Amino acid sequence: MQDPKQIWEFGRWIAQRDPGSARLSWTGGELVLGVRQGRIHSAGGLDSDELAVRLGRNGSGKDDLLAEARFLSRAHGIPETRAMGAAKEILQRALHQWLLDPDRQFTLENDQPPKVNGATISITHALVELVLADTKHNVAASILPDSRITLQRSKNFLELYAPLRLTEEADLIVANITASATAATIAAESSHHPDEVVRLVAALVTTGILEASEPVVPNHDLEWPGTDLDEDEPSWRKIPGWMIGAGAGLLLIIAVFVAFVLLRGDSNEDAAAVGSGDWGVVVEMGCEPQDLQRMLRKRNLERKALRTIKADPTNGDMCFRLVWGSFPTQTAAEKAMGDVPPTLVEAGFQPHVIEVSGSDADGELGVED
Repeated sequence: MQDPKQIWEFGRWIAQRDPGSARLSWTGGELVLGVRQGRIHSAGGLDSDELAVRLGRNGSGKDDLLAEARFLSRAHGIPETRAMGAAKEILQRALHQWLLDPDRQFTLENDQPPKVNGATISITHALVELVLADTKHNVAASILPDSRITLQRSKNFLELYAPLRLTEEADLIVANITASATAATIAAESSHHPDEVVRLVAALVTTGILEASEPVVPNHDLEWPGTDLDEDEPSWRKIPGWMIGAGAGLLLIIAVFVAFVLLRGDSNEDAAAVGSGDWGVVVEMGCEPQDLQRMLRKRNLERKALRTIKADPTNGDMCFRLVWGSFPTQTAAEKAMGDVPPTLVEAGFQPHVIEVSGSDADGELGVED
């Protein structure tokens, strides 16, 4: 089986959204990517002369492909979208070669790429487009060489997936991935063609939206120790009765103390400091794939006002709330309920105020920079 771990590590690095540089090398070449907040600011190691030839203009000979695209756009009046589009095609071809090469290497550089004034390329979009479009070379097999590979959503799944704006069919497939599952299971449970499903989940693994782990092969030869104890060994299972009674008494004291502290906390709640919380108005809640699709569409329309959080982040439940606004106090959120646009409230749903905790925010939809 071809080892895909370098690809998985690359995807996890992309999903972190930390500024940094990555060196990708393969049999036929090398590429150094400078990435900030999920966008490629620089791409060194490629032939920038090819870009000049494609655009039919004289280039500057810059080693950085994206810097060359920005130069050609400014110097020759070429639309920036055209110059960057041509650069993206060259970049995607290099990434494709890296993904297909079994001898690929991925290493992180120590330096951070400088910010640039001008166009950049979304690394997530570029990779997803590349994998979904490859129906000939089967790059998905390099990413997921074994159908028993386990997949699960990354911590920032919603934040990373929503900006892709894929089709409703893709949303439906992804919405069904609510826990750890193998690639084979995901494909089998979908009504779509297995090849399409595998390409989709492979693209999401390449960008860190889904995380992959090696198949777990049960060891049937595992031997369990017996329960018989040597006569000379002490038996720790025999606990004196007085110890049981003492333990029960201690637990009772602890329970009384905790109850006392909680009751005091409730009575002093009004005296707590205000203005440092995070409160919002829930305008919709759902658990089914179609609910998630609907919330994602609303979230994309109102990116600054809406966020999606897990209904219960303490368990495996994949229900979500669509929350409008962020206010420092409960009172402020309640006063703002009348300002919620009616179009955001799902029919039959009663809006209400909740406090968003730190654990809730793990499932929050963020804003793409």
